[in-house]
Amino acid sequence: MKLKKILCYLDDDHGRDVEILIPIVYVAEKYLDCKVEFVFVWDIFAIFRKKPDIVLLPNTVGSKWYFEVSKYAYEQGVKVFALVSEGNFRTDGTFNYWGYNYDKKYYQEFLCLWSKRTIDFFRKELPEYQNKIVLTGATGFDRYKICRFVSKQAFLEKYNLSTYKKVIGYAGWSFGKLFTESGRKEIKSNSGDTAEQRMKWMKKQMFLVENILRKVVENNPDILFIFKRHPNEAHPHIVKEVMNEMIRLRDYNNVLYIKDEENIHDLINISDIWMGFESTTAIEAWLLNEPQTLLINPDPDFSRDKLYQGSVIVSDYPELQAAINEFYKTDEIPGFFDEERTKQRNTIITNTIGFRDGMNHIRAGYYLKKIVDSYTERQRHFFVSFRYFKRYLAMKVGKILYIKKLFMLLPKLKKTVWIFERNRLKGLPELKRKSFYYFDIFHKQHGFNEKLKSNEGWEEIFRQITKQ
Repeated sequence: MKLKKILCYLDDDHGRDVEILIPIVYVAEKYLDCKVEFVFVWDIFAIFRKKPDIVLLPNTVGSKWYFEVSKYAYEQGVKVFALVSEGNFRTDGTFNYWGYNYDKKYYQEFLCLWSKRTIDFFRKELPEYQNKIVLTGATGFDRYKICRFVSKQAFLEKYNLSTYKKVIGYAGWSFGKLFTESGRKEIKSNSGDTAEQRMKWMKKQMFLVENILRKVVENNPDILFIFKRHPNEAHPHIVKEVMNEMIRLRDYNNVLYIKDEENIHDLINISDIWMGFESTTAIEAWLLNEPQTLLINPDPDFSRDKLYQGSVIVSDYPELQAAINEFYKTDEIPGFFDEERTKQRNTIITNTIGFRDGMNHIRAGYYLKKIVDSYTERQRHFFVSFRYFKRYLAMKVGKILYIKKLFMLLPKLKKTVWIFERNRLKGLPELKRKSFYYFDIFHKQHGFNEKLKSNEGWEEIFRQITKQ
């Protein structure tokens, strides 16, 4: 049987989008007779050069490049299978679910949603896509049930910080959008007439949070604070440092400021407490059954989803310090294990990521299988896009001429540095190898490695694991 060729587009070799797609790549190659090739998102012309059967994407609305990939593939008759990078969205009408999809038309075969809550919302909002809307759960969270992560000792040794015994992590919010043109444009698009008011509020909250973090850093020199920048704070072509609630604290001896050089799951895994302003990473901490979560909200009354109900909230430095002190005395943040808050966490997980059993990649794989099974070569009709050809050519020539220090000095070329730094996706083979090792163990434990080799097995398992 001829293997189906899948092009899997990514903009980096690690991070959220990679973790979303690696489980799908596993299913495709192990059970669906597919061969997956990773392609850098800038190389949209690869669709014409390589003539794939299917294009795989982490989303089609979170960046203009992913959207362009989906549209170009669709126009050539190539099936598009896309997931959702951020599926924990508000369903009160305030969320712009089109994002960078300016056509307001979905070019993928299925709209893979995380939860019944978002399924119900989409079916009401977009009845014309009724047949495409499916429940898969959030594949990127499966790793918390399946994989193992770096130890605290190994991580601290890597950064020569082994003297620290206490570690507290903080997930940055998207305050940085205030300081870039594209970020402000995004806020205006999402907030409409209230955009100016929204930006003023964001700026005020940012400085209040920064002040609280500064005090806790200064007053706890024996604690290592790991501050993780939000992945979507600024577009990758923006190479200058962007202001946020943490960046001015990075020079403290007991602060480690991380942009994108470490995986979020490793940071959560080594932290005693996981903090944030507002972050889906709180769910990742709950799934790890390790760090207790704490939100720093000077103004706790603002429009957001119910994620906050599972964490303890503090509004100022004294409250934060008291919570930290109590944790290191008793191993508990006061109130974190209250019956109601514990119940809320379980409800939030279901309403946010759908399932916590590690099988979301199988649910999503079931729908990828439908595309593979219905595939015919007659549907494809490839044509050259000179726009994407020029982009590909510029990248090929640029690789030959690329010298980072030189490019950083020239304003126009500075914006392309991210392309030449990331385009090889060099970390993916090792990540794929490690991930596949853990997925193999998980699948053997559940008998999937035998059952998923037949159509009947797929149907049986899918029925079993889709009951909520």
